[in-house]
Amino acid sequence: MKAKKAANLDMTQGSPIKLLVTFAIPMLIGGIFQLMYNMVDTIVVGRFVSIDALAAIGAAGSTSMFIMFMGNGLTNGLSVIVSQAEGAKKEEVLKTAVTHAVYMIVMGGLVLGLLAFFGAKPMMQLLGAPENIIDQSADYIRITGGLTIALLSYNGASSVLRAIGDSKTPLYFLIFSSLLNIALDLIFVLALQGGVAGVAYATVLSQLVSAALCAVYMLKRHPRLKPDRAAWRFEGEMIREYLRIGLPMCAQSLVLCVGMFVITAVINSFGSDIVAAYTVGGKVEQLATVSFSNVAFSFSVYAGQNYGARLYHRIKEGLQKGMLIVGGLALFSTAIVLVFARPLALIFMDSPSEYVLEAAVSMIRIEALLYVALGAIWTVNSALRGIGAVKITLASSVIELVSKIGISVVLPLAIGYVGIWMAAPIGWILGLIPSLAYFILWFKNPEKPNSKKELKNA
Repeated sequence: MKAKKAANLDMTQGSPIKLLVTFAIPMLIGGIFQLMYNMVDTIVVGRFVSIDALAAIGAAGSTSMFIMFMGNGLTNGLSVIVSQAEGAKKEEVLKTAVTHAVYMIVMGGLVLGLLAFFGAKPMMQLLGAPENIIDQSADYIRITGGLTIALLSYNGASSVLRAIGDSKTPLYFLIFSSLLNIALDLIFVLALQGGVAGVAYATVLSQLVSAALCAVYMLKRHPRLKPDRAAWRFEGEMIREYLRIGLPMCAQSLVLCVGMFVITAVINSFGSDIVAAYTVGGKVEQLATVSFSNVAFSFSVYAGQNYGARLYHRIKEGLQKGMLIVGGLALFSTAIVLVFARPLALIFMDSPSEYVLEAAVSMIRIEALLYVALGAIWTVNSALRGIGAVKITLASSVIELVSKIGISVVLPLAIGYVGIWMAAPIGWILGLIPSLAYFILWFKNPEKPNSKKELKNA
């Protein structure tokens, strides 16, 4: 019992801050390794292949993110359902959730895989990718997106473990996956001269191996999650609940990706040098925000468990105190990035032109000024997803999208590519407004159900 308690945090009891920090620390370490996982591709091609190869991965970024985000909508829905069932102590619901997650992952992987394989080149053409990098970009999308079921499987197993309070085990498998990805990147690129396609295959293989190991561990270590025959019986109600939560998340991802597509098209119009600068700037942002992103994202599980237990006052207390922690970490990251922008950018490039370097540094510094707003919107929207209020997070994303598109299209006409860098920070602020307003109203009447199913069972 003590071992189980140590592995799985019950977030319905104890200090919210202690629980959030304890849960987030493994996620923070995991986030660092996730960055290694994501950044090794960029570093390897930027230093050992060419600037064109670096730009090719950057040009493919918005399409790859679209596929990944759509898949994450499915696995995030799984996390919400499992965390609420965990809080309510409903083990049969947990088993049914696991089996129906398998159904969703298989179907989602098939649809997204076909979309990526056949749509890669047309999408790159639509986005106006420069001719010197378009074929490499399409290859990267076909491989990573076409085999996205590997990522969905890993994220699904990890989401279940985190939802029941175990954030350490996903960390171990993420570390293994990151190290495996590094080794495979070096083999495929340096030894086999695989270029952009090589790093894509390395990514997929490491995801596939980690997904299999994580799933086997989950079922052996947590037998209460192991589905019985009854759990495999198809239940339309469970699928509808997945879709109720997952589809708005997918729609939210779609909305954000439409904005990314527009911004990518604008960036592509400035040529491959600015595409490379944008790629580097995005990677540095990921590196800088890892300090507070995982604390913010832990609110989904915290809010979900307490919502399932109907401990609404704990959600409010945790959100208030957690925002202070996230805000402090965001300010610290801002200070570090403003001082070390150039050295951070040079991690990803070997002897770049001054033009590319200065463009990357300007993006890094402009976005760093409003990391506090980014941390706030991540925290609030994570908590909203935990209580199942996914429609308001969609509204938040729409507002963020519209502002990003407008700014990224209009401002560059007056001040050049720097106008694109300003789109995201302003979007974070505007997108935060509806989410905060919703929570203020929700806390006045938290017993109001967020779904027809809850209303029926209330």
